[in-house]
Amino acid sequence: MRYTLKQLRYIEIASRHKSITNASKELNISPSSISAAIDAIELDLSRKLFRRLPSKGIVPTQFGASFLGHARQLLKAHQTFEQSVDEQTNIVNGSIRMGCFTPAAPILLPLITRALADNYPDISIHFMEGDNNANISRVTRSEIDMGLGFRSNLDESLSFIPLFTAPPHITLPIDHPLAKRDVLTLKDVYKEPMVLLDLQQTRDYMFSLFAEDDLTPRVIYSSKSAEMVRSMVASGLGYSIFNLRPLKKQQYTVGDLVRIPLAPVYRTVEFGIVYRLDAFLSKADNIFIETCIELRDNGAFNDAVLRINPSE
Repeated sequence: MRYTLKQLRYIEIASRHKSITNASKELNISPSSISAAIDAIELDLSRKLFRRLPSKGIVPTQFGASFLGHARQLLKAHQTFEQSVDEQTNIVNGSIRMGCFTPAAPILLPLITRALADNYPDISIHFMEGDNNANISRVTRSEIDMGLGFRSNLDESLSFIPLFTAPPHITLPIDHPLAKRDVLTLKDVYKEPMVLLDLQQTRDYMFSLFAEDDLTPRVIYSSKSAEMVRSMVASGLGYSIFNLRPLKKQQYTVGDLVRIPLAPVYRTVEFGIVYRLDAFLSKADNIFIETCIELRDNGAFNDAVLRINPSE
């Protein structure tokens, strides 16, 4: 039997999901189409590729794992062939499924997509925002091609491309008594009312900073929106802590804020791109990564973090 690339792709995706149903959702086809591809190959080989586990999905047999290894090599070779043809015809198009850590999205994505659009206008990007854990889970489940966020407890099946590190800094209302300081410590502010960016990993990270100094912050207000937190600080309701800052000065409906570095150096956050090691990254995906690396090397992300300059 001559196996088709479509059949091999179906079984490869089913294997990654460990589920025919979840694979059918990614492919937007019926589960029966994937089952038919598996059955056809198993019938021809007179060997089982998968063990069916009631209510638990499928897992490759020992023979199936070996077969899938060869299938992935063939699929990757076919992808390389198609990319080579595209390069020869100078056509770079396609779509990218991209996830991004919500507070970072309005700061980083316009910069990246502008650079991409200037050079590759035929590439489209479909964004999905969420907290960091959610985006990593989406990458793991192949719901998105890549995620842009911070490094945190990554599974060995994932790869991370670092773009920049971001130390924490304090935001204060512009008329706050401490607003003219060049640097601050958490001991300077922990008794003040705090406006917390209330995303799970962000919240845990913030509390861990105070724990380093055996301090407990007075959280009076919280929001899951970084923009809302900044606006509340600007209006004089308290201070907050961020790792990123907008690339341009912002205007607020009420008041204004300043940003002041923290000293001594507290635990930084490393931002970058995460993707599956076994993913078949398209030409468009690789161009996105190359664009981000070029921006990194040219210092384009430098203004997104605060190190020594106390102004916003």
